[in-house]
Amino acid sequence: MAEEIVNTGRPADNDNALYGLIRRLLRNKAAVFGLVIIVLMFLCALFAPMLATYDFAKQDLPSMLQPPSKAHIFGTDEFGRDIYSRIVYGSRVSLEVGFLAVGISLLAGLLLGSIAGYYGRTLDSVICALIDIALAFPMTLLAIAIIAILGPGLFNVCLAIALSSWGSFARIVRGQFLSLKNQEFIEAAKILGYSDVRIIFRHILPNSLAPLVVLTTLEVPKAIIVEATLSFLGLGIQPPLPSWGSIMSSGRSFLFDAPWITVFPGVMIILVVMGFNLFGDALRDTLDPRLRN
Repeated sequence: MAEEIVNTGRPADNDNALYGLIRRLLRNKAAVFGLVIIVLMFLCALFAPMLATYDFAKQDLPSMLQPPSKAHIFGTDEFGRDIYSRIVYGSRVSLEVGFLAVGISLLAGLLLGSIAGYYGRTLDSVICALIDIALAFPMTLLAIAIIAILGPGLFNVCLAIALSSWGSFARIVRGQFLSLKNQEFIEAAKILGYSDVRIIFRHILPNSLAPLVVLTTLEVPKAIIVEATLSFLGLGIQPPLPSWGSIMSSGRSFLFDAPWITVFPGVMIILVVMGFNLFGDALRDTLDPRLRN
């Protein structure tokens, strides 16, 4: 009897559920539009060497500050570097920072949130205090403070963003654990003598994935924006590696003479963030049983 109760706590009919989720997403025009933007960005990052028309770091001073043309479709910067090629390679930086930073914060949130929600008491109080402290500071401001300590660089930027955003994941995981740990199938698992690790990873976490997936899709564009902000301020990705934020920063001095240096990477940031947000919002509505109709 206890085994039957435990089994009811596992996700049933996963193939049909996944098929239904995909079908509902494809009916949502906003989700499709956002997914197209995300896929195009992945393809751009994956095939950057083939899509780029020039070496992103090659300087050509006689061609400096040229407007968009057939030779340079997005124009050139103050060193004669092709803006289009730098934007194409910059998509790799944005995706790498976005997913690596969110991945680190997700793992930290899963660990601390599950401990707080499952064991409660003193551990819960301590971890909740840490979550409140992490969420009390604006994400960008806290990331700037961490970068000031660690120094600029790709990995340091990812770490700074992760340390400033893990609280949201921990809070979601903790809430899910608090709502699930007293369910019948969890009590049955305890009666059968299952270990805490098995209960956490095989019975509670699989039933907590939906809000985490949605939050992940919404946190990635935040990480991209923070990375662009840090690079714009000179605290993020360092030359010669191109970043959309650093490209915009280099165009500040030529905003009226060569606006294309700032406009094109800015448009790319807007499109990518909009794509992730549209897809994340649609995914949230699709996974919420109250909004499925």
